[in-house]
Amino acid sequence: MSTKTMKQRIALVAVSAMGFGLLSITPSNAALIAEAVDTGTVVTKTGSFVCSATNDAGAALAAGATRTSSSAGFNIVMPIGATLIVGLDAEDNVEITGPLVASSLDFDGAGNTLVMSINSKGRVLLDDGGALDEEFILTATAVGTGSLVVSADGTSTTPSDVTTNSLDITVVASCANSTMVAANSRVAFTGTDGTAVAITPTNVDVTTSATSGTSLYAQIYLKNAYGDALTTGTLSVSATNGALVSLGNAIGTAHSAGTVSVATITPDGSDLLRVRPASFLTTSTTTLTITHNGAAVTTKTVTFRGEAATIEILSTSAGKTGTSGAGTTTGFFAYQYKDTAGNIVDGTGASIDSSTVTAVVTTATSEKAPSASPAAVTGNLVNAIETAIGDTAAGVMSFDCSSTAGKSTVTIKHTNAISAASITKTVELSCFGGIDTYTVSTDKASYALGEIATITITAKDSKGNPVFGTATMGATETVSVGGGTLTKAVAATDAFTNGVRTYKAQMTTAGTFNVVVSVTGDTTTSATASYKVTNADAGVTNAEVLKSIVALIASINKQIAALQKLILKR
Repeated sequence: MSTKTMKQRIALVAVSAMGFGLLSITPSNAALIAEAVDTGTVVTKTGSFVCSATNDAGAALAAGATRTSSSAGFNIVMPIGATLIVGLDAEDNVEITGPLVASSLDFDGAGNTLVMSINSKGRVLLDDGGALDEEFILTATAVGTGSLVVSADGTSTTPSDVTTNSLDITVVASCANSTMVAANSRVAFTGTDGTAVAITPTNVDVTTSATSGTSLYAQIYLKNAYGDALTTGTLSVSATNGALVSLGNAIGTAHSAGTVSVATITPDGSDLLRVRPASFLTTSTTTLTITHNGAAVTTKTVTFRGEAATIEILSTSAGKTGTSGAGTTTGFFAYQYKDTAGNIVDGTGASIDSSTVTAVVTTATSEKAPSASPAAVTGNLVNAIETAIGDTAAGVMSFDCSSTAGKSTVTIKHTNAISAASITKTVELSCFGGIDTYTVSTDKASYALGEIATITITAKDSKGNPVFGTATMGATETVSVGGGTLTKAVAATDAFTNGVRTYKAQMTTAGTFNVVVSVTGDTTTSATASYKVTNADAGVTNAEVLKSIVALIASINKQIAALQKLILKR
């Protein structure tokens, strides 16, 4: 075997199409072609007359390039009648299967003629018994699949088919390079940034909504039946509800926004779609229909949120007096924006109107802007509070409390980026103290065995206000239920809501009992509530029987006395 050749490999040197008149390989090319086999360089004169060429990973291979079997694998799709010029290393054998016919066994005129035979598997075998690399013509004759397999040892007449020493070939009736196949193609919205790097998406969108004033971008990858990029025909996109679209061939470059609801372009295999709404002021949706030469690729529906028209307060949590900045006792409130149609929209965080702060609430800070999807809260609301809030789509603001307890009404505001219109909302905020006194009660005075009781603890600060919003039980084992068991154990972090904390308990024993609460308060350190537990299924007790007998005797004696009195009167 020649030392300058690549051993035990087949090289696809050139391709041609018989009967199409597209390329003619003549002996004058032989030296160039043979050199290409030895060095593995691309033969630029060969052209492209196969339907598709890919490696085992499905990556498209450059048209017209020399192909050599390797660990990357090599697959080719070719139409009936197409031919390949195949190079075989010196002293190697190649087994041919499928609808493929070998001819011109000394195509390069190098001096040796390949010997054709049938091996023990009943397959065609070509043997290069000389010291030089040789070439032959391989022609596709019928629809089907085949392969070329080279002997690993250079002498075997029945070589094993492994990736490194084989080329796989599929023969089709005719090429379908210019026909889009939706199952192979991919369209995905990747966000509001048109400069995002190219990706290979599935049809799953990263996002299908955008804030007011922004466009949405989708990457489009059109493929043919062989998984190759489609670079011919017309890619078309149409949008409903007056949305505006535009197309570009440069993924990673944000092209100009569209001015019409239909756009077309000649695809290049990786194209970029830009969509914006008819108006940024109101919320709208649009359905996009994407086609290639009229054939459906996919449809996508996206939403563009309009500007905020109103602010809605969702909840408030009282801060602790004397709390400023970050802390587990910081007060906060949640809010959201809505457009003119009542749709929830996102936007930048609200701010406080400084003219409305008071001696109770001294300032407020945005910790999270209203968002399209739930996200974490940051800033002054430290972990204990963030955990209580959790991820939320609502906007969240914290506020500082002076040492004065009470309630204060402040105004928050938001300015829209597009119209520059401002919207406001008043919100009543509270600053309260810690636990001073508390009481405990049950929802009923009497329970049947097995019944669930609700236990309510009401805590107040020294001014009689509900305790601040994140006040907690402070310890475990603070609630004891006589004749029953808590359905969920007390945790030290269990927080009061507007000064109230509730627990559930199942009653298990008949009798008269107390629930005892032992939370640390400045004034109150323990509180109780009593109740009864009865057994509705139990029989009548002896005491109850005796009581009934006594009552019956008394009733009889009363009736006898009345009868005697009546007789005496007569």
